[in-house]
Amino acid sequence: MKRIFTIVMAAAAFLGAVSCERQFEKTQLSPVEDCVAPVLSPVGNVVINQVNNKVEAVVFNWTPADFGAPVEVSYQLYMTFEGNEALIGQSYSNSLTVSKSDLNGVACAGVGVGKNETAEVGAYLIAAVNGTGAEPVRSNEITFSITTFDAPKTSIYMPGYYQGWSQFGTELWEMEGGTKIYRILAEFKEDADNTPGICPFKLVIGTEWTGISAGYTATWEGYDYGDKDGNFGIPAGEEVNFVTVDLNKKQLSREFVKCVSVIGSIAECGGDWSKDVYFTYDSAANVWATPAVTLAADTEFLVRMKDDWGMKFGDAVQASSDVEGGFELNQSGDAANIKPGLEGTYVIKLYGNRTPLVIVYEQQ
Repeated sequence: MKRIFTIVMAAAAFLGAVSCERQFEKTQLSPVEDCVAPVLSPVGNVVINQVNNKVEAVVFNWTPADFGAPVEVSYQLYMTFEGNEALIGQSYSNSLTVSKSDLNGVACAGVGVGKNETAEVGAYLIAAVNGTGAEPVRSNEITFSITTFDAPKTSIYMPGYYQGWSQFGTELWEMEGGTKIYRILAEFKEDADNTPGICPFKLVIGTEWTGISAGYTATWEGYDYGDKDGNFGIPAGEEVNFVTVDLNKKQLSREFVKCVSVIGSIAECGGDWSKDVYFTYDSAANVWATPAVTLAADTEFLVRMKDDWGMKFGDAVQASSDVEGGFELNQSGDAANIKPGLEGTYVIKLYGNRTPLVIVYEQQ
C-alpha cells in the first residue's frame, strides 16, 4: 500500500513540474526588425454612385504578417489623401471587404476627398499582435483612383421624456451623408416623477428602439443610471445640449450649451448688441424660435450659445437645400455677421437637427 502511495505521489510531482513548466512558457516574438510586414495587393479604380453604393463592395487582400510565432494578428487598413488619413476597417484575416457606401464615407468625411470628385488616394495596413507589447509593422502603400458621390443624408429619431416619448417625433440627420454620424441641438427635460434628477431619452433606428441594453454607450458620466429600459440620461440642470450619435462606434457624446440666443443691432437686443434675445425650443416641432423681433434693412446679428462668444454662428448666405426658405449657418471663428436685409417683424426659427444649422425668417 505504501509503495502504491509513493508511486502516485511521484507521478503527481512529475505532472506538477510539467504543468509549472508549461505555465511559464512564453511565446517568443521576433524583434520588429526581423518581422515580416504584410504586403497589400493592388486594387482597381473605384467608382461609387447612387446605384452601386449599397450593393457593391471593394475587397482588399494582403499576404500575412509574420511575427516569428503562430499568433493572432490584427490588421488595420487606412486610407490616405493629401496628408490626411482615416481608418477604413479592421480584420483578423488576410482580407477586408468594404461596402462602397462605407468607402465613400471614409473618402469624403475621413480624408477630405470632395463629393462627386475623382482623386488618387492611398491605402496601407498596420499589423499588430494585441496584448504582447510587440511593436506593430506597416505594409507597403498602394494607390488607386476613387470617384465619390454626394451620398444623401439619412435620419434617425431621438424620443424622450422631453417630447412625450413620441417614436418619430424628433428627427436628426447625418452630419455628412454616408457617415452614420448624426447631431441635434435639443432641450431635454427632467422626469421628476420617475427618474428625479435625470432627463431620459432613447434612440429609434429604423423602427427599432435602441439604447444601452443594445450595447450603446455614451461619453459623459452618469449616462447609464440603471434604467431597466436602457434609456440614456442627462443630468437635470444641463438640459440644452448638442448630442452626437455615432452609429459606427455605437456611442453618443454631448456638449452642454446652456442657452441659445441672437444678439446684434436688433431693436429687442437694445439696438446695440447689448443684450441677448433667447430662442425657445419647441420639442413637438423640433425647432427653436425667438419671440417676434424687429428687423431693419441694415440689421446685423449673430446666433450664439452659452452667453459668450466662444460658440457663435454667422453668415447665413447659402440657401438651404433641405429647409424651404432657410439659410445655412457657419460656425467658424471668422463667420460674418448675419445680414438678412429684411424690414418688419419676424420670428427667427433655428433648425438644430442638421449640419449645418439652418435659420428661417417667418414674417408676422
